Amino acid sequence: MQTTNKRYGLMEPSAKTVLLTDLAHWAKRHALALAFSLGLILLNLISWLLIWLLRIPGRARLGMPLSDLIFLQASRPFHGQGQHSLLLQFARLLVSLVITPGPLQLAIDVALVLVMLCIAETRLGRRRTVLAAVISAIGGTAVGLIICSLINALQSHWSWFIRVPMSLSPIILVVGSLMASIPFSDFLWRRRIATIGYTALILIVLYTGNPGYYCALAAALIGHLTGHLWHGPVQDANPHGHSGSYETRHLLGAVSTVLALGPVVTISSRIRAGFLTPLGTFLSPTRVGNAALSHCLAENNQASCYAQYGLVNGHGPTGVSSLIMPTLVLLVVAWGIYHGRRVAAVTGLVLNTLNIVLALLYFLVFPLTIGEGLAQAIRHGALPSLLVITLPPLILSWFLARNLRIFLVRTKTSRLQLGWAAIVLAFLTTAMGYMAFTAVSPGSFNPRPTTGRALSQLPALYLPNGVASRFLPALVPRTPTGRIVSHGIGLIFWLVVLVVLLSWMRSSVIQNGSERQEADQLVEHGGESMSFMTTWEGNSYWFSHSGRSAIAYRLLHSIALTTTGPFGDPDEYADDLDEFTRFCNAHSWSPVFYSIHKPQRDLLAARGWSTLTVGTEMVITPSLWQTKGKKWQDIRTAINKAKRDSITDVLTTFNDASWDVQSQIVDISEQWAELKALPEMKFTLGGLDELRDPRMAILYAVDGQGKVLAVTSWMPTYRQGQVIGWTLDFMRHRTDSPNGIMEFLIARMAERLRDQGTAEFMSLSAAPLAGMDSSEDNTDEQSEDRTAFLQHALRLVADLMEPAYGFSSLFFFKKKFQPSEHPVYICYPDPAQLAQIGLAVVQAYLPNLKASQAWDAIKTIMPKGREDH
Repeated sequence: MQTTNKRYGLMEPSAKTVLLTDLAHWAKRHALALAFSLGLILLNLISWLLIWLLRIPGRARLGMPLSDLIFLQASRPFHGQGQHSLLLQFARLLVSLVITPGPLQLAIDVALVLVMLCIAETRLGRRRTVLAAVISAIGGTAVGLIICSLINALQSHWSWFIRVPMSLSPIILVVGSLMASIPFSDFLWRRRIATIGYTALILIVLYTGNPGYYCALAAALIGHLTGHLWHGPVQDANPHGHSGSYETRHLLGAVSTVLALGPVVTISSRIRAGFLTPLGTFLSPTRVGNAALSHCLAENNQASCYAQYGLVNGHGPTGVSSLIMPTLVLLVVAWGIYHGRRVAAVTGLVLNTLNIVLALLYFLVFPLTIGEGLAQAIRHGALPSLLVITLPPLILSWFLARNLRIFLVRTKTSRLQLGWAAIVLAFLTTAMGYMAFTAVSPGSFNPRPTTGRALSQLPALYLPNGVASRFLPALVPRTPTGRIVSHGIGLIFWLVVLVVLLSWMRSSVIQNGSERQEADQLVEHGGESMSFMTTWEGNSYWFSHSGRSAIAYRLLHSIALTTTGPFGDPDEYADDLDEFTRFCNAHSWSPVFYSIHKPQRDLLAARGWSTLTVGTEMVITPSLWQTKGKKWQDIRTAINKAKRDSITDVLTTFNDASWDVQSQIVDISEQWAELKALPEMKFTLGGLDELRDPRMAILYAVDGQGKVLAVTSWMPTYRQGQVIGWTLDFMRHRTDSPNGIMEFLIARMAERLRDQGTAEFMSLSAAPLAGMDSSEDNTDEQSEDRTAFLQHALRLVADLMEPAYGFSSLFFFKKKFQPSEHPVYICYPDPAQLAQIGLAVVQAYLPNLKASQAWDAIKTIMPKGREDH
C-alpha cells in the first residue's frame, strides 16, 4: 500500500509498510540472537524426541552430583572405569548447557537468552558477542565449579552439599556477553543491566545455592571484566542529573527486592543450598516431614541438617497464602523505597526490625525455657543461622534509618490516617471473628478450644508460615471449615495491608492554592506560543529558586509530563530544564518535556536525551498577511462567500459576549462533542472551561439573523505584560454551517492582527501526531532503530485515529494558510520508559475515557467493509 506525499507529489509507503520494514531491519541487526534462540529450541525438541524414542531414564539425562566433580577427594584413582564414569557424567553436565529439563524452563531460558543477546549484539557486534560468550562461559564454568568444591571442603555444616544435583543452564553461555556490553552502553543502560543482572544472579545464588548459578555469576563477572578491557575507561558522568541520593534509593530498593523475593526463590527451588536459605525458610511456608529429617540425619551430621532445614515442627497453620501475601507487601515496600516514598522507607524499617525480633525470640529467648535447649541449639549451629537470618535485615534497616532524609516523597496525612484505621479495623475484625468461630464450632479444632488457646494461636495466623511453623500450634483445625477460617484470617489481614500500602505509594503532588495564581502571573511575564496552556486546570507547578520562572506538569504513572516548556523569565529557561530534572529525580519521577520547541529540544539533546517529533506548529506572520495568488484561492472564496451571505465576525471574550451568544457557543460545542466517538480531549486541547478565561479572545461568525455559525478561541502570548501573539485553540462550527466558515474566521483574525500592527505572530497551534517528517530525532546509532520504529508506529496510530479525530485532515487544513512550519517535540531521558510515557500521554489527553467509549472509538476506526459482516 502506498500513499501520496503531498509535498513532493511522489508515492511513499504507508505507515504499516514502513513499520514492517522496520521489523525486518531489526531482525537483520539481531540475526545472531534470533539464530541462537531458534537453534536452542530445535536442539531441545530433537533431544526430547530422542529421549522419548530411546526411552532414556530421567536420572541419566542431564547433570551430575557435585561429588563426582570433587575427584581430588575421591578414594578411587583417576583412571580406568572411574575415569570413564566421570567423563560420562561431565559430558552430561556440558550437555545441560543447551538442553533444558522441560518446556516451561525452555520458554524462560529462550526469552532470557533472546533479550540478553539482542542487547549485547547491538552494542558489541557479532564477533565480540560470540568471543565474550566463549571466554566467559569457559572461565565461568571452571571458576564456579572450583567455588562449589571449596564451599564443601571448608564448611563442616555443609556436608550434604556434596550430594546436591548439579546442572548448568543456557544462561551461562550468554550472560557474559550481556555484561561485556555494559561499558559500551550509555549511563542509564549501564546501571540498568548491572543492577538487574547482578541482583537476579545474587538472589538465586544466595537463596538456592544452585551450583550451576555459581558458574553463571562467575561468567557474568568475567564478561564484565572482558568488556572493560575492550572498551577502556568508562565516562561515569551522569548526563541526566541523577544525584547520589537517587542512586542510594535505587540500591536500597534493589536490596529490598532481593530480601522480599528470597522466600519465594527458596520454596520454589529443588536445591536449597544457599547462604541465605535459612532466611528464606524462616519466612516461607517450608514444611519438613519426619522422613526428610531422618534421611538427612542418616547421611549427614546434625549441624549439617540444621543448616539445611532449621528446626521446624512441620505444622504451619496457613500454607502458601502466608508466603504470597507478605511477599507482595514486601515487594510494594521495595517499589516505594526505589521510588523515594518516605512511608515505604519507614515501613521497611519496621518490617525488617520485626523480622530481627522474631528471629532473636526463636533462637535465643525460647530455648532458655526448655532446659538445655540453648546449648543444644548452639551445638547444632543455631548461632550461624541466627546471623544469616538477622544480619541482612539488620544492615538494610541501618541504611534505611541513616538515609531517611533522602526519601522526599511524602504521603498525604489524611491518606495515612485512613490506611492505619483500615489496618487496625481489619486486625480487630479478623481476630474477633476467629475467636467467635472457635467458640461456636469447637469441634473444628484439636484440642478443644479455650479462650487461652485461641488467644495463643492468634499470632501464628498473621505471621509468615516459616516463622509460625517453628512453634507448636495451640489449635490445629480438623475440618475443612476450620482450615478455611484459619487460612482466611491471615489472608484477609494481609490483603488489607497490601491495599493500604498501594494507596500510600500512589504518586501525589501536595500543593497550596496560591501556586495557580503565581503561575498565572508568570505566564504574563514571558512564554512561548503555547505557554498559556500552563494556566489550565489539571497542571501542577514547579518554580525556580528565584520564583521568576516555572514549569507546569502532570504526574501520571510516575512520569512528570510537562505542558510545553518553561515560562516566565526567558533568561532562566536553560537552567530550568536542569533544575526541574533534578527536582523529578529527587522524587523518583521521570521528567518528560512535551510539546517543546527546537531551542529547548537542542539543549536536552545535547545532554543525551532522546527526542521525537510529535507534531508541527503552523505560524503566520500577521504583518506579511495577504491573499493574492493561486495558492490563496480557497481563502479568498471563503471571505467573498461570507460577505455575500451577510456573515460577519465578532472579536470579544466569552464573558463579554451576550448571554444569547454564550448559549449558542455552548450548543455548538455540545453538538460537536456528540459527533465524536471519544470524549473531549484535554491537556493541550482546550474546551469550554478554558474558553471562559477573560484573557482568552474569541472570534465568532454570525449571520444576519444573529445565529452563531462557528467560533474560534485564541490564547495570548505575553512579553513583560504585553501581548505579542495569539495562538488558535478552540475551533468548532455548526454541522449545517456553510463551507469555508472556518477559513473565513482564521483569515479575518489574521487581517485584524495585521491592521492592529502589534502582534508578532499568529499561531494555528499544532495538530497532534501530524507532520512527523523530521529525521533529526535520531541522536545516536544505538537509538536510531528504536526512534524510527516508534515514529513509524505513531504514524500508524495517527492513520488509525484519523476517522475519530481527523489529525491529518486538520494538519492539511492549516496548510491552506501558507504558514511557516515549526516542529514540536517530546523529550525523554530514558527510552526504556516509552510504554509509561505513552500511557501518561494518553491519560493526559483522555483522563475520563470509559471502556464503552473506547469500544465506540474502535468501531469508528474499523474499516467499513469489516463492520458490515
